[in-house]
Amino acid sequence: MKRETKLCHYGQPSRPGPANPPVVRASTILHDTVASYRATKAARETDDSVLSYGRRGTTTAHALMEAIADLEGGEGAWLYPTGVAAIAAALMALVRPGDHLLLVETIFGATRTYCDKVLAEFGVSYDLYPAATTDLTPYIRDNTRLVFVETPGSQTYEVMDLPALCASAHAAGLVVVADNTYGSGWLCQPLALGCDVSIIAGTKYLGGHADVMMGSVSARGEAAALVRKATHLSGQSLAPDEAYATLRGMRTLALRLERHEQNALALAAWLDARPEVLRVLHPGLPGHPGHEIWKRDASGSNGLLSVVFAPGIDTEALLDNLQLFGVGSSWGGFESLAMPIAPERSRPSLQGLPEEAQIVRFHAGLEHAEDLIADLEAGLTAVTAKG
Repeated sequence: MKRETKLCHYGQPSRPGPANPPVVRASTILHDTVASYRATKAARETDDSVLSYGRRGTTTAHALMEAIADLEGGEGAWLYPTGVAAIAAALMALVRPGDHLLLVETIFGATRTYCDKVLAEFGVSYDLYPAATTDLTPYIRDNTRLVFVETPGSQTYEVMDLPALCASAHAAGLVVVADNTYGSGWLCQPLALGCDVSIIAGTKYLGGHADVMMGSVSARGEAAALVRKATHLSGQSLAPDEAYATLRGMRTLALRLERHEQNALALAAWLDARPEVLRVLHPGLPGHPGHEIWKRDASGSNGLLSVVFAPGIDTEALLDNLQLFGVGSSWGGFESLAMPIAPERSRPSLQGLPEEAQIVRFHAGLEHAEDLIADLEAGLTAVTAKG
């Protein structure tokens, strides 16, 4: 069955029945007999779809778990109230006091902050390694346990060679964890490329409508057993309303990402030709470093792009003048967004650029590309006229 067809039918109950699984809110699950109660508790230890107690999710969450596990190609998937909660849960499941981690230099900032502010208290240390790394040998210590990857890199979209890096990591007995929020299980499947764990902030494209907070962790092998155990022990779960909204959003994931990609590439091409722009960062552009690897390993790109504006361009004034691009955190919803960013200038994508150049991250929403371009043109005209 094609993936597009699966999206339309994930979690559907038997017919006659509703097209979407209903929202089931529950804490206590009642039984008629002690034997039934005990049998249910025993069954849930090996089957996450068993309805046993609200903390383990209701049938609404179970449907979403099965859908994400299939989407990511994992042996299982577990749900959390936010993307950062999913990152924290995966790390706490796989890391022990005194361990050493390797984080790619272009990692999502909140991941590094969690390591600095929480894991460090347990004696867990980390080092950064370059995004272009395929041989981890120079960075591995005796106590190195885990490698964290993210491709494309957060905000600057450096592309990693995951098959090569995973081969190096596994040869050293390391677990590989991927932040797959960019690919969201549709564009990219890190587990198929060799990773052991894949994390998605479903707040973005899985939900797709800027009204859901959730995260997921999919895993395989020993990592799956560890994540599952830690999730249950820590009481992590997702409310049924959020599970319902995420599963409903996934029905249109393929169509939405197709439009996001089209719009982002249109904006990237237009901006790349503007005199106010020094560089456009987008892994779908043929000139982007790592484009060929991303083309090999992924089925497309999403709505994100970062734009480096020439010194003297007042990017805050530009954003204030835009009408269709809202200023706000997150991305992946139907709406277009723009926000100033300040990634480390040491990143490969930013080499050779003047320090005073300003960077804006755009998210191309589902509006018509011509209207988005017209909005950007009007904003740039207003800013340069004032200048």
